[in-house]
Amino acid sequence: MLAVLATKIRTSGDGSLNATVGKAYNGFLISEPVVGRGMVLFRDPNGRRMVTTPVRRVLTTAERELLYVETENSVYRISVIGDYAEQASAAI
Repeated sequence: MLAVLATKIRTSGDGSLNATVGKAYNGFLISEPVVGRGMVLFRDPNGRRMVTTPVRRVLTTAERELLYVETENSVYRISVIGDYAEQASAAI
């Protein structure tokens, strides 16, 4: 489980202004995004779950600290903040 900051950077549609573009979601990514499946992000601190439309493409940097995830409807920039185990031990 990874602690991440997911920012919606683009949405597909009819070209109308979408209020969610640019919105950042702080939370936990249970597993790496997989092409053909929806990406699940547990949002912190409210614990709500966000499920995207199926993933089309995943691009990453060599350090794997930044991911670009294209879904059927949107594109997200995922910044890896850390590992859940690391954050849990730091809180103790």
